[in-house]
Amino acid sequence: MFRHMAILKFKPDAKAADIEAYFKAFPGLMASQPTIRSWKIGRNEGAGGETHVRKGSFAGNYDVGLTMVFDNPQGYLDYAESAGHQTFFARYCTPILAERVVVQFHED
Repeated sequence: MFRHMAILKFKPDAKAADIEAYFKAFPGLMASQPTIRSWKIGRNEGAGGETHVRKGSFAGNYDVGLTMVFDNPQGYLDYAESAGHQTFFARYCTPILAERVVVQFHED
C-alpha cells in the first residue's frame, strides 16, 4: 500500500463560500478516481497555541489534513495527473490554498 498525506493552509482572504465548495466537491473527486482505495479529510479542530509550539517558535496549525491510500506509487500518479484531479485543483484549490505540505510513503 502507498499512502499520500497532505496538510493545507488557506489563503488569508479565502472566501468561506469557496472553502465550503471545496469540501462539498471533494467526495465527488474521490469517487471518480478508481486508484484511490480509501481516503479521509478533515478541517483542523485544534486550538493551537500549545506550549511546545510557542517555545519552539513553530508556525501555527494548518487548516486541512487529508490522506489517501493507493495500491502503489503509480496509482497515486495516475490520480494526480488525471484530468479530473487537474480540473478539481484548478477550480477548487487554486483560489483558496496558500500552502501545501505533502509526504508519501509505503505501508506494510
